[in-house]
Amino acid sequence: MDRAASRNELLRTPTASLDRIRKRWAAEHALSAAEWDVVAEYVLIGSEEERQEPPLRWPEVPSHGSYLDLLDAFHAVYEQRSQPVSPHGWTYFGHLHGLENNGQFSDSDTDRQQQAVLDRIAEQRAGLEDDTTWQSPGNLGRCLLLAIRDEGVDGATLNRVLGPFWPTLWGLAARGHWIQHDRQPVRGVGSRDSDVRHQIRLPGAMTAGAFTISFASVDRAELAVSIDFGPQRRFGLTLRQYPEFVEFHAMLNGVKDQPWNGRHVSTAVMTEAGATTFSVTFHASAMRIDLPEPEWHALRRLVQQAWERPEISRWLAELQLEYGEQG
Repeated sequence: MDRAASRNELLRTPTASLDRIRKRWAAEHALSAAEWDVVAEYVLIGSEEERQEPPLRWPEVPSHGSYLDLLDAFHAVYEQRSQPVSPHGWTYFGHLHGLENNGQFSDSDTDRQQQAVLDRIAEQRAGLEDDTTWQSPGNLGRCLLLAIRDEGVDGATLNRVLGPFWPTLWGLAARGHWIQHDRQPVRGVGSRDSDVRHQIRLPGAMTAGAFTISFASVDRAELAVSIDFGPQRRFGLTLRQYPEFVEFHAMLNGVKDQPWNGRHVSTAVMTEAGATTFSVTFHASAMRIDLPEPEWHALRRLVQQAWERPEISRWLAELQLEYGEQG
């Protein structure tokens, strides 16, 4: 009853609660069982809502690596259950796609139930480790939530077995908050005097060829990235939020000779008479710009140089904690 009451109280103010949970873990590496319940609620949303099977947009979010960590986190909690027979054995089996190929077993067949769950975990892991083909990960967020909430595992044990997976779990939980709460990051309200971003002096504009990239703080929290495409084109754009810039960076590094279909930007690759052109469309503004291959590589190098600047990387690290996994 106390754990359920604490969980419900935390969920009344999810943004503030998740912000406190993140900071508590950073300071103590310890959460209460109720706090783990809240993290698991948002991991479920972040891992299962708005995903595409198979992925149609890039980058693939959550990534294969995140699903592997999530599967191993569930396995770690499942192995610590307080009773030999789990109340959710066949539910786990179904969420791991076991029913599609093996059918349902009797609830009284406890030995076979446990082994069936372990076999499905192993099979899902093997599939996710094979990056040559795509495999549905199953409903791993639901498995983890049930295991944390209903398998009788205490907070201290959860801290021990889930600690190694914290970066992935938090990334999915913060993403779940972003999905659930109108694309807002996990950002506490009130005084932000201790925010490391207040100590960062953003670099001046950086130029390569015709391109210029510059940075500005928005409300002392967001990082606006502006790109000027040169005097001949008279075209510029501003990426105002972390997910946009993350995808733009991933697109520049990910596109080779195949098109890119992203959430914020898409790119077509066209080759004619031995010359390659990259046609980039920004979805928010519906603007398109065509870049010959030399200019494409110049822009890619400039954005990468900006990405690697210590001031920018520190700012992005803070935003990653607030937005979670975005690509």
